[in-house]
Amino acid sequence: MSSIMDLINEMEDYFESCSKVPFSNKIMVNPEVIYELMTDMRLKLPEEIKRCQRIISEKDKIILDAKKNAENVEKETENKMLELINEHEIMQQAYSEAEVILAEAKNTSRELKLGAYEYADEIISKVEQITKDSLFDAHKVYEQFEEYMKHQLETLSENRQDLQDRKIKKKNDSQPK
Repeated sequence: MSSIMDLINEMEDYFESCSKVPFSNKIMVNPEVIYELMTDMRLKLPEEIKRCQRIISEKDKIILDAKKNAENVEKETENKMLELINEHEIMQQAYSEAEVILAEAKNTSRELKLGAYEYADEIISKVEQITKDSLFDAHKVYEQFEEYMKHQLETLSENRQDLQDRKIKKKNDSQPK
């Protein structure tokens, strides 16, 4: 955000350095300089947006890791259950243990997934708030800039009108009566 404020300060400095129109409080500006400053403002997005993108990437990685972990737990449980089933002597015990392990794995998987979703929701909520705040701040800055530019356009228009009026008066004064 400070880079945008720096550009606004640079713009104010530029306006202060512009030549004044004689006999008025108006100034002459170079539109290319103004357009360059506006382009720089557009290019320097707040760091918060980049941070939000990193947080979203982290959230996706956490969810993916949780899903892989849950799948690994389920696969390990299924493999263990198959080994127990293959042993005829303890077949009944294998079934009951496998069911318990599978239920625990599913519960663990469900808890991991729910935890990951809650964490992702919390991160997304924070990102959403940061994005809203950044958008609000950027909007406020651009509104102030727009008002400033409107004022400058009015001043320039008044200057042109003043020059045209003087030109007409000068022309009328120089014609024979």
